[in-house]
Amino acid sequence: MAEEKKEQQPQVVVGSMPYRVSMAEVDAYGVMYYSRFFELFERGRTELFRALGIEYRQILQQKQILMPVVEAACRYMAPVVYDDLITLETAITNIGTRGIRFDYRVLRDDVVLAVGFTQHIFIDPQGRPVSFGKEVFNILKEKGVITGEPPKDEEGQQQPQQAQPQEDVTQKLKNFIIERTEGKDN
Repeated sequence: MAEEKKEQQPQVVVGSMPYRVSMAEVDAYGVMYYSRFFELFERGRTELFRALGIEYRQILQQKQILMPVVEAACRYMAPVVYDDLITLETAITNIGTRGIRFDYRVLRDDVVLAVGFTQHIFIDPQGRPVSFGKEVFNILKEKGVITGEPPKDEEGQQQPQQAQPQEDVTQKLKNFIIERTEGKDN
C-alpha cells in the first residue's frame, strides 16, 4: 500500500489566463513593478475559482468565510515589460481543512518569467480559523476535477489532499510541479 502512494503523481488543479501588461503596471524603465505580480496572482486565483464554479461572492462571502494570505513568495527570473502578452498559470496544489495553497507561473512564449505561491487560511469574520477545505474539495470533486477523499480536521482524520491536473495544461506544468516538489530553482 505504501508503494501505491509512492507511485502516485502530484495532483494539481490548473487554470491559465492571458494578460497584457499596461503602462500603469511598469516602472520608469518599462519593467513590471515587483508588487504587481501579487496583484496578478490574486486575479489568477479568482479566475481559477470562478472557472471552477467557486465565486468568492457566492460561496465565501455568503458563508462568511475569508481567505487571507498568510504566506507569499515570488521568484523573478526575467523582466516583464510594457505591452507584453503574458500567460499566468495558477494551480491549486494543496487543499487542507483550514487552508489552501496556490502556485503560479508567469510565462511569455513558453519562457518562465516568474514563479510564486500564496498560502491562505480559512477564517470567519472574527478572525477565527474555520474548516472549509472539505467543502472546496467536495465542490471540485463534484465537478470531476479531483479524485480521492476530502481532507478531515485535526481530530485524527485524513490529511490534506492535492488536486488532479486538467488534461489541457498538464504537460506544460509537469516540469514546474516536479521542480517545485524537488526544490529546484528553475
